Amino acid sequence: MNDYLMEYDEVVGKAKNILKEYFDLNLNKETKIDVVWDASKAVLRGFLIQQNKYRKKLREVKKGEIIKQLKVEEGKLIANPGDENTKQIYKLLQTQYSTLINQEVEWGIKTMKQKYFESANKTGKLLAWQLRKRKKQSVINKIKLEDQTIEDPTEIKGKFLQFYEALFKKKEDEDINEIGRYLDRNGGGQLTEEDETLLNEPITVEEVRYTIKKMKPGKAPGPDGFSQKYYKSLEEHLAPVLCKVINNILQGGGIPDSWREAHITVIPKADSDRLDIKNYRPISLLNNDYKIFAGIMANRLKKYLNKVIHKDQAGFLPGRQIKDNVRHVINIIEYLERRNDIPAALIFIDAEKAFDNVSWHFLIKCMEKVGIRGPFLEGIKSIYSGQRAKLIINNYLTKSFMITKGTRQGCPLSPLLFIMVLEVILNKIRETSGIRGIKIGIKEYKLKAYADDLVITVENPTKGINKVIELMEEFGRLSGFKLNKDKTKMLTRNVDEKSKNKIESETGIKIVKKVKYLGIWLSSKNINLVEDNYIRIWRECKKDLDSWSRLQLSWEGRMAAIKMSILPRMIFLFQNIPVIRGTTMFKEWQRTLSRFIWQGKRARIKFKLLTDRRERGGFAVPNLQLYYEASCLCWIKEWIVLDNTDLLDL
Repeated sequence: MNDYLMEYDEVVGKAKNILKEYFDLNLNKETKIDVVWDASKAVLRGFLIQQNKYRKKLREVKKGEIIKQLKVEEGKLIANPGDENTKQIYKLLQTQYSTLINQEVEWGIKTMKQKYFESANKTGKLLAWQLRKRKKQSVINKIKLEDQTIEDPTEIKGKFLQFYEALFKKKEDEDINEIGRYLDRNGGGQLTEEDETLLNEPITVEEVRYTIKKMKPGKAPGPDGFSQKYYKSLEEHLAPVLCKVINNILQGGGIPDSWREAHITVIPKADSDRLDIKNYRPISLLNNDYKIFAGIMANRLKKYLNKVIHKDQAGFLPGRQIKDNVRHVINIIEYLERRNDIPAALIFIDAEKAFDNVSWHFLIKCMEKVGIRGPFLEGIKSIYSGQRAKLIINNYLTKSFMITKGTRQGCPLSPLLFIMVLEVILNKIRETSGIRGIKIGIKEYKLKAYADDLVITVENPTKGINKVIELMEEFGRLSGFKLNKDKTKMLTRNVDEKSKNKIESETGIKIVKKVKYLGIWLSSKNINLVEDNYIRIWRECKKDLDSWSRLQLSWEGRMAAIKMSILPRMIFLFQNIPVIRGTTMFKEWQRTLSRFIWQGKRARIKFKLLTDRRERGGFAVPNLQLYYEASCLCWIKEWIVLDNTDLLDL
């Protein structure tokens, strides 16, 4: 659907009238409400297609008329160049023509595959697209299967389809009773009866409106083509009916058939071999009405999962942050540097297609064990049944295939459901005495997780690691979780070479000198943090600055580029590893940024003024040293509040 149509009050007004008339005629009749809802999209699609054709025709007619008038006025100017009245008319016609062209260009910008432009200088999407490296990630020219390289586009599409059909197909030998017995033995936290009651209350129209309001614009629509703007513009008529559809689902009425559909686009993982099909991440493009439903369910679930999911899991829950995990691991390494009498290993777990392998039976049983029952569970069951999808390979759709396992990456509920499943094995590891973590005082530190990014800390690794693997393989057999030993890595401390060789031989897991965890490079010595992270990232930043210097960016565009691309990368490091000493690095960074802003020429404005607030006459260029100091103060604030006692003790 063309978003620009929703800019016309006339179109929005007609669409509202059509929806009102349609729902007045069809609601509360014999037809099921989920069918009525899906049919409403067909009705509006027809109207919007007709409007798009009509508006396009109007634009072409208008452009033709303006061009004719421009030629007439141009002739007058040739005959009488000094006629001010003719000049004004000519300029007005040029402006009108430019407005029409800009509307077409704006839509083209949103839809074209290669979002790269040479003249966008304001902070925003256009500049962001311009600054991105021009990686042709969308086109898959060839793949490799075993020893065979495939370059034929049709065959590539077929191989991807074959791979994902197999990936999303559940195991035939799933034993529901065995899953139940396993969860009985390995239970964790549970919701209270009050929590369960609140979770199962009917969905309100206010919740639907709030979720529509929070939808981010510019995201790709699902198979039905309706964007976020459609729901925002017509929310007055759509929200009440969608609320009824959702409550009907929670009472066992079934979901609209269009919600079962997804288009899956595959994105190559960073720093991976793109010839290997396994190194692509499947992202589901889902219909926005489904995402509204899933978003409401996710917002409700978040409120109560904090009581069920241990604080070791930092992913996707309110009040939990990625930086706590990084700090935890760094502190463990620092402690082991001082205690060279404690042999230890940090195992950085990699799961093969973690989200895509989750067993639906295990997921539902897990939710029941936690205390999620009734309408809410009915809603989850309706989602996880009868799913189907088509792959988008090189801009072509494959045939449809069924999905019978996995949580959809792209669905607001997916990460929450995944961490509920993963919590089962994390709880088992915590409770297993045969796996000994690093003990400091009365506390024992065994693991940290951010969704599926899991690190397990084991003291005396020659004994404990095999137990970790044994538990994970048992869990994986029932849940679908697959430990990828090739990509799982270990850091060791105070372990001799003989023991290292034994560990690698027995476990099949490689001991490395460096490992990347949650975007931060770690080693067995924290002294390497600055070199492995700050120096490395700044080297990349300098390359980007050199590349951007060749673009036709304005002076303000260059300052905006620093805010949009350099600052976020540095803030991430500041928040996670505030380990810089002195001011030498900051001064060097300042000189580099100043050279970029002034294109190697002498600065005309002092850097102090450039970094001042606009209200005070500055230009709000980031002062990296101040951002670093602010990040340090955030840690001091947490230490003063004394909330996270585990981190403080460590």
